[in-house]
Amino acid sequence: MSAPPVSCAWAPWWSPEQLRDFLNHVESVVHARFGEHTVDEVDGTVTVEDMDCVLGLSNLAQTCRAADPEDWRLIIYSHVARLDDFAPDILAERLGDYEQLQPDLRVRVVGAHHLSQIDAVSDPLPLGLSACLSVDLDGAACPVDRSYFSEWGVEQGEVMAAALANTLMDEPLSPLEGDAVPGQFRILTGDTLFVTGHLLDFARTVPDVGDMGAVVTVPAAHTIMVCPVELDEQFVDDSATMLAASYIRYLAGPNSVSPNALWWRPGHPLEGFARLDNQAFELVAPDPLRSQLWNNLQTKRDE
Repeated sequence: MSAPPVSCAWAPWWSPEQLRDFLNHVESVVHARFGEHTVDEVDGTVTVEDMDCVLGLSNLAQTCRAADPEDWRLIIYSHVARLDDFAPDILAERLGDYEQLQPDLRVRVVGAHHLSQIDAVSDPLPLGLSACLSVDLDGAACPVDRSYFSEWGVEQGEVMAAALANTLMDEPLSPLEGDAVPGQFRILTGDTLFVTGHLLDFARTVPDVGDMGAVVTVPAAHTIMVCPVELDEQFVDDSATMLAASYIRYLAGPNSVSPNALWWRPGHPLEGFARLDNQAFELVAPDPLRSQLWNNLQTKRDE
């Protein structure tokens, strides 16, 4: 048995001993199920070479963190068993026929870490986010590699539009209400890994938001947080409360996406609003919004 690894970025909440316990469970389950494998403790991945599959461990670690350690092995087994659905021969059969696959296509907003092991069909968004073309594999989200996409003979824009239409129709969002919402902002949630795709046609979801739009975050795959923009002190307080709540949701997981915030406006492309992924807050909103917000912040400090 190797020495416990140092604290790592994909599971910073565990001590080295807890991390080693988790990794031992992972290696035991993967070996029993698939045989030879390689665990990268720094990047948080396990590779099954015979299947040409790479499984990220961050989401699994988040799930285990919230569970009793006695339940870890069963949780890990259920998670690892999904690798069968991602085997190259199975994916080649499932993704080979575009017309048959089209109803299962979805678009979801993901962070850079979701795309690090694959050449995915995606459109870049601000602050390290992407709109990723995915397939709904019975509730699991499978990003579409360009090696499959290139065989379809269909333009990317057409495919992404069809996938977005499926997402908007089949993956509903609902407002979270009551004491779970700690400020004057909205939390929208859904039951699947694809509901963040609503952000790409957000006017349908928040038709009552004015021309100044809203600050939005995607802390996790099932969650979008929304704070309508008003150039006043109340917005400064509300958006700060939302960013704090979003950051906590991002850290807690599971299915974390990004701690960063975007500015959405009707009829405009998404723009960056604030970065929180460098262990500090950085306001990156474009002028005139940034200048107005800084003026409001300065006024509050001077009072």
